[in-house]
Amino acid sequence: MDLEFRNLKYTVSSPLSKGNKREVVKGVDGRFSSGQLVAIMGPSGAGKSSLLNAISGYRSAGVTGELLVNGQPRNEHQFQKSSCYITQEDLLQPLLTVREAMDVAASLKLPKGSKIHSEEILQELGLLEHQHTKTDRLSGGQKKRLSIALELVNNPPVFFLDEPTSGLDTVTTVQCVRLLRQLARQGRTVVCTIHQPPASLLELFDQVYVIADGRCIYQGETGAMVSYLQSVGLPCPRQHNPADFIIELTENPDNINILCEEIMNGKLYKSAKIETATEPLDNIELKICYKTEDDAPETEIMLSNGKCTYKVPRYKETDSVSTTSSEASNGNSSMAWMKIQSDSCTYSTSYCQQFYILLRRMMIQISRNRQGLWIQLIHHVMCGLLIGACFFNMANDGTQMFNHLKMCVGLVIFFAYTQIMVPVLVYPQEVKLVKKEHFNRWYSLTPYYAALTVSKLPVQVTLNIIFCTIVYFMTGVPFSVPRFIAFCLIGNVVSLVAEGMGMAIGSVFNVRNGCAVGPTSIAPFLGLAIYGFDFAHRIPLLMNILMKTSFIRCGVVAMVLTVFGFNRTPLECKEVYCHFAKPDVLIKYLDIDRTSVWLEIATMLGIMFVFRSLCYIGLRWRFAT
Repeated sequence: MDLEFRNLKYTVSSPLSKGNKREVVKGVDGRFSSGQLVAIMGPSGAGKSSLLNAISGYRSAGVTGELLVNGQPRNEHQFQKSSCYITQEDLLQPLLTVREAMDVAASLKLPKGSKIHSEEILQELGLLEHQHTKTDRLSGGQKKRLSIALELVNNPPVFFLDEPTSGLDTVTTVQCVRLLRQLARQGRTVVCTIHQPPASLLELFDQVYVIADGRCIYQGETGAMVSYLQSVGLPCPRQHNPADFIIELTENPDNINILCEEIMNGKLYKSAKIETATEPLDNIELKICYKTEDDAPETEIMLSNGKCTYKVPRYKETDSVSTTSSEASNGNSSMAWMKIQSDSCTYSTSYCQQFYILLRRMMIQISRNRQGLWIQLIHHVMCGLLIGACFFNMANDGTQMFNHLKMCVGLVIFFAYTQIMVPVLVYPQEVKLVKKEHFNRWYSLTPYYAALTVSKLPVQVTLNIIFCTIVYFMTGVPFSVPRFIAFCLIGNVVSLVAEGMGMAIGSVFNVRNGCAVGPTSIAPFLGLAIYGFDFAHRIPLLMNILMKTSFIRCGVVAMVLTVFGFNRTPLECKEVYCHFAKPDVLIKYLDIDRTSVWLEIATMLGIMFVFRSLCYIGLRWRFAT
């Protein structure tokens, strides 16, 4: 599958200033052929990753220009299904073994009933002996190979890799590049960014695309780079690494201008055997000259300018895993693309199957996180004992009205703060992984979000019930089944609302910004929760409406109604007169006698729906940018 791009631009906007835009890729052209391993090189900040993201479709906002496949405008949905993107960071699902990760990938990416070649792929990539090792215990090179193996399950004809050798030692780097070269030789198009490889590593690449200051300064075969620099009057010293030398040249802006004009910002392709013809810029769309192999027949194709015909080689037939790769390696890449176009651009599995597979994966991960489960259990038990000790046996004392209110507020704040900060700190990292899997067409966002919500319920509800049980009986709240159920239900609903708020924040912001946004966002809800208890009847109507937007306020009101409602008998009074010994007096004093526990719970459920909808929208926005 041949990839082509023309006048490709990528503009990014500053989040602080709407008018401040910067063009990081500046109208470049290029073409990457099937069966070749392509390296995108350049100095730091030159636009390597931005170019790769734009070509792959990983970034769409701010990208303009023509993107083609085999000379035809590409359909983005179909192209995503026939390509994969592997990020620089090794994003793998934790707490799963290598084999389990492969089986999950196969279940999601292959139609039901398809034969899974997990063992063959692991054997080919040297991971079979580590198939029972958990992903977080793999070495850097093994993680990189596993990332490739997961995408090989459905054998996509196009691979994009962002800095695949980053963080690897020399030996592992060579092994990784040789693996990519082997994948390319099977007929795939493999494009990766790399930063100044040594000469021995550079030779493994078939084509090099060098970018500096967002412009192309070289495109062509690796072996033609030295002669190209010689032709423009910038000879590479004999003992110098060409990759290092061409990067050093970019320190001078004049050199960038010279090289960019010579290569026509990517419109020319330099070959080691055939020199490119010269034509005026306005008469050519993309001029490419390919080296012809002595033992391979040549075929002619007509480029888009309609005037010039160039010769390109047919690749020899090589062993491949599927028919698509075999066709591409035989030169029939257009037929392979037609076959892909005929496929449906929907996912390989139904939404119900995706939900079931993802839910099973998440439940396995939660059950294996023993340390996290123990920490949460100890946290809930210790906090329950502490709150129970602070308000021990006070719930039936008519002289402790303010302590009763403090207890209700404290319980709701515990549920709110316990659940809001965990997703703020943890979820941003998971969003990166989910974005990669979603972009590579593993699953849709809807079944993932449903599975994520359901998978957290068993542990969360169980821990909340343990906490509520400890507090309920230690504080001496009179026992009745409806009251106890309402008591636990309020705690769980507040917990779910706070978790939804934390996930909404974590889906949009990174950890650093989320740690600031989280407490800042919950502070107004806390202020509204404790406002006006001593002058409840004098609160203006507008303020009463505003307080309804605070889920903490709704939780406190519902908790007070639970503790003092449900036809509770008068509290004990150890003094001469206890004004709030009768529960109805306290409820009327707080001006909450016209509401009910179930109305407050329904209000909190509505707020939870808003927060979780914002989380879903935030994920959609993150995946679309």
